[in-house]
Parts: sequence; structure tokens; C-alpha cells
Amino acid sequence: MAQRNRNNKGIGDTVRRGWNSKPAAVGAIIVLALVVIVVLLAIVLGVFAPVKNGGAAAPTAANNAPTAAPTGACDVPTTGAAASAVPSDLRWHAGRGGITWPVSGAVGPTKKVDGFPTCFARTESGAALAATTAYLGQYDTGHSVKELLNFYIEDGPGKADAVDSTVKAQTAPEDLRSQGISVAGYSVESFAKNRAVVDVVLTQPSSSTGYFAVPLTMTWTHDDWKMTVLDNGALYSGNPLTPSEGDFTAWGGSDG
Repeated sequence: MAQRNRNNKGIGDTVRRGWNSKPAAVGAIIVLALVVIVVLLAIVLGVFAPVKNGGAAAPTAANNAPTAAPTGACDVPTTGAAASAVPSDLRWHAGRGGITWPVSGAVGPTKKVDGFPTCFARTESGAALAATTAYLGQYDTGHSVKELLNFYIEDGPGKADAVDSTVKAQTAPEDLRSQGISVAGYSVESFAKNRAVVDVVLTQPSSSTGYFAVPLTMTWTHDDWKMTVLDNGALYSGNPLTPSEGDFTAWGGSDG
């Protein structure tokens, strides 16, 4: 599993480095590395535009609609297909602009609530499918970006910031496609009864490994997985991961 430097800084802070005391040649290398990180953050994390001011906005009815609860318990089986790393019935759901992500009728989403795909198995693969859907579900059809984000993000201090900043600066599907960014797989950093940390792995041809990963915290609430953001609206602290092939579970098949 790829490792990252965990800290409490915002995304903007992670790319701020001091290099005035370095020799010119070393400084040039550091500058180049920073440029790569900045480009990756700007293109990739624009999917969920990071909040740079570090402040948490108070939830409001207008900006932070309560997370919808499924009608009745999801009650998705946790054995059989749900216990496998990659469900046998995996297929690719098509959203706006050619963006696709994996779904499973057996593991999730297994039903819809007000038109929103929901109900995932309480397993590692269920959490992984839920995380991938939460991350890319904003590109789904039938709802506005704001409605989709409000549905998939768990209620909390940073929800309004995460929703508002992403709506204002969402990365266009065409930009993601032109950069060769698509879903590749996942890895599970930790898994417990009510909380999981899942690295959603995507292709990124320009990165050193050909991949990058976004670590997402998923919380089990209202009988389903919801994505939890930091109090400042960011998805996580630190830099994006750059796993290599073999460091993660590949979904396989075609992303469309």
C-alpha cells in the first residue's frame, strides 16, 4: 500500500515549501517536483475543490442539506459476492461526459432513494464501491452537482464548505478524460464496523507510477456508507498517494 505523509495542514499548505537555502540545481529539481504536485492537485482534486482557508463554515439548511436516509434498512448481504474483493457482477455505470465508475447489483448500490443510487454492503468491497460512487457520483445524471454531493457526504462541520467549493470549481469531465484519469481500483487502509478508510485509485499517466489515489473516510450511518470530510471541507490532509500496480485491488474490466 502506498504511504503518505499525514499532517494537519490543508492541501494548499502541503505544496508550500522553502528552498531559498538550497543550491540552484537542487532548487530546480524541487521546483519541478512542486509543479507536478500542484498540477496534480489542481486537476485531480478539483473533482472535490479543496477549501484553502482552513475555516469551517457552520452548516445551514441552504448549503448543507441533511443526508438522506434510505427508506427502510438496506440489509445488503455481507457474505457471498459482498465478501469478495471484486464482485462477479461488477459493471460500469456511465455518468456525464464519459465519466464511469464500478457498481454491483449484489454489493452496491442495490437500490435508489429519490433517484440516488444507495445501499452498499457493510464489507470492504462495499465500502470501496461506496467511496468510489461518493467521489465520482457528482458526475451522475438526474440531479444537480449540489444535490449529489449533499446526498453522498455525511452531515458535519465541513460539509457545506466541501459542497460549495466543489460546485464552484468542479473539474469538467472533459478535463478528466483528456488527462487520462479513470477509475482503476482501490485499497483499504482500515476497516471497522462503523468506519473505513478507502483509497480510491485512478489512472494518471503523467504521475511517476501511472496512478494516484484519493484516501476517503467512509462512515456507516443510516444503514449505509457515507463519505466524511474534514472540518475545513477537505477530503483529507497531506498529498495525494501514488501507488504502483500491485499495491491495490484492480476492479478489472473496462471503464467505458
